[in-house]
Amino acid sequence: MSGKILIVDELATNRIVLKVKLSAAYYDVFQARSGTEALKMAQKFQPDLIIASTELSDFDSSAFVRAVHNCATIDALPVILILAQDTPQARIKALEAGASEVLSKPVDETLLLARLRSLLRQRHMDHDLKLHSGTATALGFAEAQKTFVRPGRVAVVAQKKPDATRLRATLSARANHEYLAMSSDCAGGAPNGSKQPDIFVLKFDADACDDGLRLMAELRAAPGTRNCPIIVLLPNESAKLAATVLDMGANDVICGEIDPHELTLRVKTQLDFKQSADLMRDQLHIGLQAAVIDPLTGLYNRRYALPFLDRLIRSSQADGRSFAVMVADLDHFKQVNDRYGHAAGDAVLSRVADTLRANLGDDDLIARIGGEEFLIVTPDTNKTQARQTASKLCRIIQQTPINVPGQREPIEVTVSVGVAMGQRASCKPAMTVEGLLDHADRALYGSKADGRNTVTLCARTAA
Repeated sequence: MSGKILIVDELATNRIVLKVKLSAAYYDVFQARSGTEALKMAQKFQPDLIIASTELSDFDSSAFVRAVHNCATIDALPVILILAQDTPQARIKALEAGASEVLSKPVDETLLLARLRSLLRQRHMDHDLKLHSGTATALGFAEAQKTFVRPGRVAVVAQKKPDATRLRATLSARANHEYLAMSSDCAGGAPNGSKQPDIFVLKFDADACDDGLRLMAELRAAPGTRNCPIIVLLPNESAKLAATVLDMGANDVICGEIDPHELTLRVKTQLDFKQSADLMRDQLHIGLQAAVIDPLTGLYNRRYALPFLDRLIRSSQADGRSFAVMVADLDHFKQVNDRYGHAAGDAVLSRVADTLRANLGDDDLIARIGGEEFLIVTPDTNKTQARQTASKLCRIIQQTPINVPGQREPIEVTVSVGVAMGQRASCKPAMTVEGLLDHADRALYGSKADGRNTVTLCARTAA
């Protein structure tokens, strides 16, 4: 399943046709016949995205978008509006209300699916950042950012510099941002050593689309620009490339004649996302680093790990995805300290931490929560995958002798692992951090009792 989509349309035939298309693309689809019903379903099922018709009898489309965004019990999520009649006024009205995208009938299926993938990528990125940064404190800036975006640096890029200059002049008259006009061959680096742009607007020429695609790929790969939103402007004759540029990493695309007002609104939306993401990254990597990092191993500590796990539990209650909690403990570690000294023990802990970290995914959490005890959390994981991961870690630790200062021979160590599964459950009591850790600890005792250097999976799901 790629995600949960809520369709809102009063005409059953429209809902059915769209559901068939989305189900074929492995989306989990819900249907609502009115705006009121949609709001109730959104609170109940917490979809990843809403696709709504603008022809709802109980809600003006703009009012519906605002109602979704203002509902405290609905997670912030993108809304795509389907216009019965595509006019500049209707598009502007929808974007001003906060719609993430506006499409017109008949909807091109290829473009719709590409839009969905792009918006869901952005939503998942935002969700992951909030999951990590929110373990320290509720930042409280996300909602405010929707109504206020500080001036940003917007690079307007075209194959020919005069084209970029003209577009910059049009845009700079409508918003208080710093607009930079660049030719394609200069867009990869910050001009005159100044700060990198916050966002790129790339104007493709019909006879040089390959150059535009190449530049977009370079911006996505470069460390300084990989997190910058990209809006692509395509000429009508190249409109078939819209789905391609979205799948290559563009955050937005406009085909045909450019409405300056619409483009300004789309720039504002992307700046909003960029600035929120930057704030959360700063909060995570700078503001809390000293408080949540174990100085010996460089891993997260208990202060970070437990709130992270609590937020993952809350998330799993909404999306139904299971996850694994592992407690890994070095076997006979006291003997290492007694025989080789505490300096050698510290070296062993540091090396084991490096090995564990190198063999886990980017979205997995690993923390040192005790002297020789590590907590590992793997989101979106089933029992089979959890057992395979834990067994691999045991095997790799055993096969990796550790060289320590002052010792001629490397030290061989092993690790025992206890695994507990977390997932949404209707039974009571509700799943808790303490309950999950208790299940994982009990499984760890089983591994120790079975001779160590092994994995034990808790017999029942923590719920």
